[in-house]
Amino acid sequence: MGALEIILTILSAIGTFYSVLKFYRKFYYAGVLYNQKFRKTNNFHKYGICIPGRNEEKVIRNLLDSIQNQDFPHEKLTIFVCADNCTDKTAEIAKQFAKESDIETIVFEHKNPDERTKGFALRYLFDQIKQTVPGGVKSCEAYFIFDADNVLAPDYFTRMNEAYDEGNEVITSFRNSKNIDQNWISFSYATHWLRTCLGEHRGKNLLGLSCRIQGTGFCFSNKYVENGWRYTSLTEDRAFCTDVVVQGGRVVYCEAARFYDEQPYKLKVALKQRLRWAKGHLQSSVENEPKLLKNIFKFNKNSIRSFDTFWLNFPTAIESGCRRLVRWTIQIIIGILVANAWNVVAGILISVLTSYLNHWIKKMLEATFVYCFYHKYMPKINVFKLFHYIFMFPFFDKIGTWSSYFALFKKVEWKPIPHDYTVDVHKLK
Repeated sequence: MGALEIILTILSAIGTFYSVLKFYRKFYYAGVLYNQKFRKTNNFHKYGICIPGRNEEKVIRNLLDSIQNQDFPHEKLTIFVCADNCTDKTAEIAKQFAKESDIETIVFEHKNPDERTKGFALRYLFDQIKQTVPGGVKSCEAYFIFDADNVLAPDYFTRMNEAYDEGNEVITSFRNSKNIDQNWISFSYATHWLRTCLGEHRGKNLLGLSCRIQGTGFCFSNKYVENGWRYTSLTEDRAFCTDVVVQGGRVVYCEAARFYDEQPYKLKVALKQRLRWAKGHLQSSVENEPKLLKNIFKFNKNSIRSFDTFWLNFPTAIESGCRRLVRWTIQIIIGILVANAWNVVAGILISVLTSYLNHWIKKMLEATFVYCFYHKYMPKINVFKLFHYIFMFPFFDKIGTWSSYFALFKKVEWKPIPHDYTVDVHKLK
Protein backbone atom coordinates (compact mmCIF):
# COMPACT_ATOMS: atom_id res chain seq x y z
CA MET A 1 0.00 0.00 0.00
CA GLY A 2 2.99 2.28 0.50
CA ALA A 3 3.71 2.11 -3.24
CA LEU A 4 0.13 3.07 -4.07
CA GLU A 5 0.30 6.07 -1.75
CA ILE A 6 3.55 7.13 -3.41
CA ILE A 7 1.82 7.00 -6.82
CA LEU A 8 -1.00 9.18 -5.47
CA THR A 9 1.57 11.68 -4.24
CA ILE A 10 3.27 11.71 -7.65
CA LEU A 11 -0.06 12.25 -9.42
CA SER A 12 -0.83 15.16 -7.11
CA ALA A 13 2.63 16.62 -7.73
CA ILE A 14 2.12 16.36 -11.51
CA GLY A 15 -1.15 18.27 -11.23
CA THR A 16 0.50 20.96 -9.11
CA PHE A 17 3.42 21.17 -11.57
CA TYR A 18 1.07 21.73 -14.53
CA SER A 19 -0.87 24.34 -12.56
CA VAL A 20 2.32 26.27 -11.84
CA LEU A 21 3.44 26.11 -15.48
CA LYS A 22 0.09 27.41 -16.69
CA PHE A 23 -0.48 29.99 -13.95
CA TYR A 24 0.69 32.84 -16.22
CA ARG A 25 -2.43 32.26 -18.33
CA LYS A 26 -4.44 33.95 -15.57
CA PHE A 27 -2.95 37.23 -16.80
CA TYR A 28 -4.88 36.83 -20.07
CA TYR A 29 -7.81 38.36 -18.21
CA ALA A 30 -5.95 41.65 -18.05
CA GLY A 31 -7.26 41.99 -21.59
CA VAL A 32 -10.63 42.92 -20.12
CA LEU A 33 -9.04 46.31 -19.40
CA TYR A 34 -7.06 46.54 -22.64
CA ASN A 35 -7.98 46.57 -26.31
CA GLN A 36 -5.16 47.20 -28.77
CA LYS A 37 -5.93 49.92 -31.30
CA PHE A 38 -4.23 50.43 -34.67
CA ARG A 39 -3.60 53.79 -36.31
CA LYS A 40 -5.61 54.87 -39.33
CA THR A 41 -3.81 54.76 -42.66
CA ASN A 42 -4.30 55.66 -46.31
CA ASN A 43 -1.79 53.00 -47.36
CA PHE A 44 -4.10 50.38 -48.85
CA HIS A 45 -2.49 46.98 -49.37
CA LYS A 46 -3.47 44.42 -51.99
CA TYR A 47 -5.40 41.45 -50.58
CA GLY A 48 -6.66 38.11 -51.84
CA ILE A 49 -9.87 36.79 -50.31
CA CYS A 50 -10.03 32.99 -50.22
CA ILE A 51 -13.44 31.32 -49.83
CA PRO A 52 -13.51 27.51 -49.81
CA GLY A 53 -17.02 26.09 -49.72
CA ARG A 54 -18.96 22.92 -50.40
CA ASN A 55 -22.62 23.17 -51.38
CA GLU A 56 -23.02 26.68 -49.99
CA GLU A 57 -25.52 28.02 -52.52
CA LYS A 58 -27.81 29.32 -49.77
CA VAL A 59 -25.25 31.59 -48.10
CA ILE A 60 -22.25 32.34 -50.33
CA ARG A 61 -23.92 35.26 -52.10
CA ASN A 62 -24.51 36.85 -48.70
CA LEU A 63 -20.76 36.80 -48.04
CA LEU A 64 -19.93 38.07 -51.52
CA ASP A 65 -22.42 40.92 -51.16
CA SER A 66 -20.87 41.91 -47.84
CA ILE A 67 -17.48 42.08 -49.57
CA GLN A 68 -19.01 44.21 -52.31
CA ASN A 69 -20.40 46.45 -49.55
CA GLN A 70 -16.93 47.20 -48.09
CA ASP A 71 -15.67 50.77 -47.73
CA PHE A 72 -12.19 49.56 -48.76
CA PRO A 73 -10.92 50.33 -52.32
CA HIS A 74 -12.32 47.53 -54.45
CA GLU A 75 -9.37 47.53 -56.84
CA LYS A 76 -7.21 46.38 -53.93
CA LEU A 77 -9.26 43.21 -53.49
CA THR A 78 -9.38 39.96 -55.44
CA ILE A 79 -11.81 37.21 -54.50
CA PHE A 80 -10.85 33.56 -54.99
CA VAL A 81 -13.72 31.09 -54.59
CA CYS A 82 -13.02 27.36 -54.41
CA ALA A 83 -16.20 25.36 -55.04
CA ASP A 84 -15.09 22.17 -53.32
CA ASN A 85 -16.72 18.99 -54.67
CA CYS A 86 -20.00 20.85 -55.01
CA THR A 87 -23.20 19.25 -56.28
CA ASP A 88 -25.24 22.46 -56.12
CA LYS A 89 -25.01 25.96 -57.63
CA THR A 90 -22.22 27.36 -55.45
CA ALA A 91 -19.87 27.83 -58.42
CA GLU A 92 -22.59 29.29 -60.66
CA ILE A 93 -23.59 31.84 -58.02
CA ALA A 94 -19.98 32.92 -57.55
CA LYS A 95 -19.50 33.22 -61.33
CA GLN A 96 -22.65 35.32 -61.62
CA PHE A 97 -21.32 37.61 -58.88
CA ALA A 98 -18.05 37.90 -60.84
CA LYS A 99 -19.98 39.26 -63.82
CA GLU A 100 -21.87 41.82 -61.74
CA SER A 101 -19.14 43.02 -59.34
CA ASP A 102 -16.38 45.56 -59.82
CA ILE A 103 -14.19 43.36 -57.57
CA GLU A 104 -12.06 40.89 -59.48
CA THR A 105 -13.50 37.45 -58.72
CA ILE A 106 -11.98 34.14 -59.83
CA VAL A 107 -13.79 30.83 -59.33
CA PHE A 108 -12.01 27.48 -59.12
CA GLU A 109 -13.82 24.13 -59.02
CA HIS A 110 -12.14 21.37 -57.05
CA LYS A 111 -13.41 17.89 -57.95
CA ASN A 112 -11.66 15.19 -55.97
CA PRO A 113 -13.90 13.16 -53.60
CA ASP A 114 -10.80 11.73 -51.88
CA GLU A 115 -9.84 15.23 -50.71
CA ARG A 116 -12.72 16.41 -48.62
CA THR A 117 -11.44 18.67 -45.87
CA LYS A 118 -11.24 22.44 -45.93
CA GLY A 119 -7.46 22.11 -45.85
CA PHE A 120 -7.42 20.22 -49.16
CA ALA A 121 -9.70 22.85 -50.73
CA LEU A 122 -7.28 25.58 -49.64
CA ARG A 123 -4.30 23.60 -50.93
CA TYR A 124 -6.00 23.29 -54.32
CA LEU A 125 -6.95 26.99 -54.30
CA PHE A 126 -3.39 28.21 -53.66
CA ASP A 127 -2.01 25.75 -56.21
CA GLN A 128 -4.39 27.25 -58.78
CA ILE A 129 -3.39 30.79 -57.83
CA LYS A 130 0.25 29.84 -58.29
CA GLN A 131 -0.40 28.24 -61.68
CA THR A 132 -3.01 30.51 -63.26
CA VAL A 133 -2.79 34.00 -61.75
CA PRO A 134 -0.10 36.37 -63.09
CA GLY A 135 2.44 36.82 -60.32
CA GLY A 136 1.20 33.71 -58.49
CA VAL A 137 0.74 34.04 -54.75
CA LYS A 138 2.80 37.24 -54.82
CA SER A 139 0.05 38.91 -56.84
CA CYS A 140 -1.44 39.81 -53.44
CA GLU A 141 0.50 41.07 -50.43
CA ALA A 142 -1.64 39.07 -48.04
CA TYR A 143 -4.60 36.68 -48.00
CA PHE A 144 -7.81 36.35 -46.02
CA ILE A 145 -9.63 33.09 -45.42
CA PHE A 146 -13.38 33.02 -44.83
CA ASP A 147 -16.00 30.32 -44.62
CA ALA A 148 -18.83 30.70 -47.10
CA ASP A 149 -21.38 31.38 -44.34
CA ASN A 150 -19.48 34.41 -43.04
CA VAL A 151 -20.66 38.00 -43.42
CA LEU A 152 -18.38 41.02 -42.95
CA ALA A 153 -19.03 44.37 -41.32
CA PRO A 154 -18.66 47.18 -43.92
CA ASP A 155 -15.35 48.45 -42.50
CA TYR A 156 -13.82 45.00 -42.01
CA PHE A 157 -10.95 45.31 -44.51
CA THR A 158 -10.27 48.92 -43.48
CA ARG A 159 -9.72 47.82 -39.88
CA MET A 160 -7.64 44.77 -40.79
CA ASN A 161 -5.57 46.88 -43.18
CA GLU A 162 -4.73 49.23 -40.29
CA ALA A 163 -3.35 46.29 -38.31
CA TYR A 164 -1.46 44.88 -41.31
CA ASP A 165 0.01 48.27 -42.18
CA GLU A 166 1.71 48.38 -38.78
CA GLY A 167 3.79 45.36 -39.77
CA ASN A 168 1.65 42.57 -38.35
CA GLU A 169 1.88 39.65 -40.75
CA VAL A 170 -0.84 37.40 -39.31
CA ILE A 171 -4.05 38.88 -37.91
CA THR A 172 -7.25 37.39 -36.57
CA SER A 173 -10.47 39.30 -36.00
CA PHE A 174 -13.61 39.62 -33.88
CA ARG A 175 -15.94 36.67 -34.45
CA ASN A 176 -19.60 37.40 -33.89
CA SER A 177 -22.61 35.27 -34.86
CA LYS A 178 -25.53 35.75 -37.20
CA ASN A 179 -27.86 33.49 -35.23
CA ILE A 180 -26.73 33.83 -31.62
CA ASP A 181 -30.34 34.04 -30.43
CA GLN A 182 -31.67 31.04 -32.39
CA ASN A 183 -31.45 28.60 -29.47
CA TRP A 184 -29.15 27.57 -26.59
CA ILE A 185 -26.81 25.67 -28.90
CA SER A 186 -26.16 28.59 -31.25
CA PHE A 187 -25.87 30.88 -28.20
CA SER A 188 -23.28 28.54 -26.66
CA TYR A 189 -21.22 28.44 -29.85
CA ALA A 190 -21.29 32.23 -30.07
CA THR A 191 -20.29 32.57 -26.41
CA HIS A 192 -17.48 30.07 -26.99
CA TRP A 193 -15.96 32.29 -29.72
CA LEU A 194 -16.56 35.55 -27.87
CA ARG A 195 -14.98 34.12 -24.73
CA THR A 196 -11.81 33.53 -26.71
CA CYS A 197 -11.83 37.14 -27.93
CA LEU A 198 -12.33 38.55 -24.44
CA GLY A 199 -10.49 36.07 -22.22
CA GLU A 200 -7.59 35.23 -24.51
CA HIS A 201 -6.95 37.37 -27.60
CA ARG A 202 -7.04 40.76 -25.89
CA GLY A 203 -4.73 39.59 -23.10
CA LYS A 204 -2.30 37.94 -25.51
CA ASN A 205 -2.03 41.20 -27.46
CA LEU A 206 -1.16 42.93 -24.20
CA LEU A 207 1.46 40.31 -23.25
CA GLY A 208 2.99 40.14 -26.73
CA LEU A 209 2.00 36.48 -27.17
CA SER A 210 0.53 34.86 -30.26
CA CYS A 211 -3.26 34.61 -30.49
CA ARG A 212 -4.97 31.59 -31.95
CA ILE A 213 -6.65 31.30 -35.34
CA GLN A 214 -10.02 29.60 -35.28
CA GLY A 215 -10.71 28.41 -38.77
CA THR A 216 -11.94 31.62 -40.41
CA GLY A 217 -11.72 35.41 -40.33
CA PHE A 218 -7.96 35.82 -40.47
CA CYS A 219 -5.28 37.38 -42.67
CA PHE A 220 -1.67 36.42 -43.35
CA SER A 221 1.28 37.57 -45.44
CA ASN A 222 1.88 35.85 -48.77
CA LYS A 223 5.21 34.54 -47.43
CA TYR A 224 3.31 31.84 -45.54
CA VAL A 225 2.00 30.34 -48.79
CA GLU A 226 5.00 30.80 -51.06
CA ASN A 227 5.22 27.00 -51.16
CA GLY A 228 1.47 26.50 -51.13
CA TRP A 229 -0.98 25.63 -48.37
CA ARG A 230 0.35 22.62 -46.45
CA TYR A 231 -2.29 22.11 -43.77
CA THR A 232 -4.88 19.43 -44.52
CA SER A 233 -5.71 17.92 -41.10
CA LEU A 234 -9.12 18.07 -39.40
CA THR A 235 -7.99 21.26 -37.61
CA GLU A 236 -5.68 22.91 -40.11
CA ASP A 237 -5.81 26.22 -38.23
CA ARG A 238 -3.81 24.91 -35.26
CA ALA A 239 -1.06 23.58 -37.50
CA PHE A 240 -0.88 26.96 -39.23
CA CYS A 241 -0.73 28.81 -35.88
CA THR A 242 2.10 26.57 -34.76
CA ASP A 243 4.15 27.16 -37.90
CA VAL A 244 3.69 30.92 -37.58
CA VAL A 245 5.18 30.81 -34.07
CA VAL A 246 7.92 28.30 -34.95
CA GLN A 247 9.00 30.61 -37.79
CA GLY A 248 9.32 33.51 -35.35
CA GLY A 249 5.99 35.23 -36.02
CA ARG A 250 2.85 35.84 -34.00
CA VAL A 251 -0.87 36.15 -34.55
CA VAL A 252 -2.23 39.60 -33.61
CA TYR A 253 -5.87 40.30 -32.75
CA CYS A 254 -7.86 43.17 -34.25
CA GLU A 255 -11.14 43.56 -32.39
CA ALA A 256 -12.26 46.50 -34.51
CA ALA A 257 -12.59 44.16 -37.52
CA ARG A 258 -15.84 42.26 -37.03
CA PHE A 259 -17.37 39.44 -38.97
CA TYR A 260 -20.35 37.17 -38.40
CA ASP A 261 -20.76 33.46 -39.01
CA GLU A 262 -23.53 30.93 -38.66
CA GLN A 263 -23.53 28.61 -35.67
CA PRO A 264 -24.98 25.09 -35.61
CA TYR A 265 -28.30 24.94 -33.78
CA LYS A 266 -28.98 21.18 -33.82
CA LEU A 267 -27.48 19.02 -31.07
CA LYS A 268 -26.67 16.16 -33.45
CA VAL A 269 -24.67 18.50 -35.69
CA ALA A 270 -22.94 20.07 -32.68
CA LEU A 271 -21.92 16.67 -31.31
CA LYS A 272 -20.41 15.64 -34.64
CA GLN A 273 -18.53 18.92 -35.00
CA ARG A 274 -17.14 18.86 -31.45
CA LEU A 275 -15.97 15.27 -31.99
CA ARG A 276 -14.22 16.31 -35.20
CA TRP A 277 -12.56 19.22 -33.40
CA ALA A 278 -11.45 16.90 -30.59
CA LYS A 279 -9.95 14.42 -33.04
CA GLY A 280 -8.21 17.24 -34.88
CA HIS A 281 -6.83 18.62 -31.62
CA LEU A 282 -5.34 15.22 -30.77
CA GLN A 283 -3.76 15.04 -34.22
CA SER A 284 -2.46 18.56 -33.73
CA SER A 285 -0.83 17.57 -30.44
CA VAL A 286 1.08 14.72 -32.06
CA GLU A 287 2.05 16.81 -35.07
CA ASN A 288 2.95 20.12 -33.44
CA GLU A 289 4.14 19.61 -29.87
CA PRO A 290 7.61 18.28 -30.87
CA LYS A 291 8.27 21.38 -33.00
CA LEU A 292 7.22 23.67 -30.19
CA LEU A 293 9.28 21.84 -27.56
CA LYS A 294 12.34 22.14 -29.79
CA ASN A 295 11.68 25.84 -30.15
CA ILE A 296 11.16 26.35 -26.42
CA PHE A 297 14.58 24.97 -25.59
CA LYS A 298 16.37 27.20 -28.05
CA PHE A 299 15.95 29.85 -25.32
CA ASN A 300 15.60 32.70 -27.76
CA LYS A 301 13.13 35.60 -27.95
CA ASN A 302 10.50 33.29 -29.45
CA SER A 303 10.71 30.66 -26.69
CA ILE A 304 7.98 32.28 -24.59
CA ARG A 305 5.52 32.38 -27.50
CA SER A 306 6.36 28.76 -28.31
CA PHE A 307 5.77 27.84 -24.66
CA ASP A 308 2.35 29.51 -24.74
CA THR A 309 1.40 27.86 -28.04
CA PHE A 310 2.52 24.52 -26.60
CA TRP A 311 -0.38 24.71 -24.13
CA LEU A 312 -2.79 25.50 -26.96
CA ASN A 313 -1.90 22.12 -28.50
CA PHE A 314 -1.51 20.19 -25.24
CA PRO A 315 -4.30 17.57 -24.72
CA THR A 316 -5.24 18.89 -21.29
CA ALA A 317 -8.58 17.05 -21.06
CA ILE A 318 -6.95 13.70 -21.87
CA GLU A 319 -4.04 14.19 -19.48
CA SER A 320 -6.17 15.33 -16.54
CA GLY A 321 -8.83 12.68 -17.24
CA CYS A 322 -6.26 9.86 -17.26
CA ARG A 323 -4.70 11.20 -14.08
CA ARG A 324 -8.08 11.28 -12.31
CA LEU A 325 -8.91 7.76 -13.51
CA VAL A 326 -5.63 6.37 -12.15
CA ARG A 327 -6.09 8.22 -8.86
CA TRP A 328 -9.65 6.93 -8.38
CA THR A 329 -8.60 3.37 -9.20
CA ILE A 330 -5.81 3.47 -6.63
CA GLN A 331 -8.09 5.00 -4.02
CA ILE A 332 -10.64 2.21 -4.55
CA ILE A 333 -7.91 -0.44 -4.30
CA ILE A 334 -6.68 1.09 -1.05
CA GLY A 335 -10.28 1.21 0.17
CA ILE A 336 -10.74 -2.51 -0.59
CA LEU A 337 -7.55 -3.35 1.28
CA VAL A 338 -8.71 -1.52 4.39
CA ALA A 339 -12.33 -2.71 4.04
CA ASN A 340 -13.98 0.67 3.38
CA ALA A 341 -14.27 0.60 -0.42
CA TRP A 342 -17.85 1.86 -0.41
CA ASN A 343 -16.84 4.88 1.62
CA VAL A 344 -14.10 5.60 -0.92
CA VAL A 345 -16.53 5.25 -3.86
CA ALA A 346 -19.00 7.55 -2.10
CA GLY A 347 -16.22 10.07 -1.53
CA ILE A 348 -15.24 9.93 -5.21
CA LEU A 349 -18.86 10.43 -6.32
CA ILE A 350 -19.26 13.40 -4.00
CA SER A 351 -16.00 14.84 -5.33
CA VAL A 352 -17.16 14.42 -8.94
CA LEU A 353 -20.55 15.98 -8.25
CA THR A 354 -18.93 18.89 -6.41
CA SER A 355 -16.52 19.38 -9.30
CA TYR A 356 -19.38 19.44 -11.81
CA LEU A 357 -21.36 21.88 -9.68
CA ASN A 358 -18.35 24.21 -9.44
CA HIS A 359 -17.85 23.90 -13.20
CA TRP A 360 -21.51 24.71 -13.85
CA ILE A 361 -21.44 27.84 -11.71
CA LYS A 362 -18.09 29.01 -13.12
CA LYS A 363 -19.18 28.59 -16.75
CA MET A 364 -22.53 30.26 -16.15
CA LEU A 365 -20.68 33.25 -14.69
CA GLU A 366 -18.33 33.25 -17.70
CA ALA A 367 -21.24 33.25 -20.15
CA THR A 368 -22.97 36.03 -18.22
CA PHE A 369 -19.84 38.18 -18.17
CA VAL A 370 -19.16 37.65 -21.90
CA TYR A 371 -22.74 38.56 -22.78
CA CYS A 372 -22.68 41.69 -20.62
CA PHE A 373 -19.29 42.79 -21.95
CA TYR A 374 -20.25 42.42 -25.61
CA HIS A 375 -23.99 43.09 -25.30
CA LYS A 376 -23.85 46.08 -27.65
CA TYR A 377 -22.88 43.74 -30.48
CA MET A 378 -25.67 41.27 -29.73
CA PRO A 379 -29.41 41.18 -30.32
CA LYS A 380 -31.74 41.62 -27.39
CA ILE A 381 -32.78 38.29 -25.91
CA ASN A 382 -35.80 37.73 -23.68
CA VAL A 383 -34.58 37.47 -20.07
CA PHE A 384 -36.06 33.99 -19.53
CA LYS A 385 -34.52 32.69 -22.75
CA LEU A 386 -31.22 34.30 -21.83
CA PHE A 387 -31.20 32.55 -18.45
CA HIS A 388 -31.96 29.24 -20.16
CA TYR A 389 -29.15 29.77 -22.67
CA ILE A 390 -26.65 30.72 -19.96
CA PHE A 391 -27.74 27.76 -17.81
CA MET A 392 -27.07 25.34 -20.71
CA PHE A 393 -23.67 26.80 -21.67
CA PRO A 394 -21.73 24.65 -19.13
CA PHE A 395 -23.24 21.53 -20.73
CA PHE A 396 -22.02 22.70 -24.14
CA ASP A 397 -18.60 23.37 -22.64
CA LYS A 398 -18.44 19.86 -21.16
CA ILE A 399 -19.26 18.33 -24.55
CA GLY A 400 -15.78 19.44 -25.62
CA THR A 401 -14.19 17.49 -22.76
CA TRP A 402 -16.26 14.35 -23.35
CA SER A 403 -15.54 14.54 -27.08
CA SER A 404 -11.82 14.37 -26.33
CA TYR A 405 -12.29 10.99 -24.64
CA PHE A 406 -14.39 9.57 -27.49
CA ALA A 407 -11.94 10.90 -30.08
CA LEU A 408 -9.21 8.66 -28.65
CA PHE A 409 -11.03 5.55 -29.85
CA LYS A 410 -13.30 6.66 -32.68
CA LYS A 411 -12.40 7.17 -36.33
CA VAL A 412 -13.58 10.62 -37.39
CA GLU A 413 -14.12 11.91 -40.91
CA TRP A 414 -14.70 15.49 -41.98
CA LYS A 415 -18.30 16.27 -42.89
CA PRO A 416 -19.66 19.65 -44.00
CA ILE A 417 -21.86 21.67 -41.63
CA PRO A 418 -25.12 22.78 -43.29
CA HIS A 419 -25.61 26.56 -43.59
CA ASP A 420 -28.79 28.39 -44.54
CA TYR A 421 -29.03 31.49 -42.32
CA THR A 422 -28.75 34.80 -44.19
CA VAL A 423 -28.72 38.43 -43.05
CA ASP A 424 -29.23 41.79 -44.72
CA VAL A 425 -25.64 43.01 -45.16
CA HIS A 426 -26.85 46.61 -45.55
CA LYS A 427 -28.06 46.55 -41.93
CA LEU A 428 -24.68 45.63 -40.49
CA LYS A 429 -23.68 49.27 -40.08
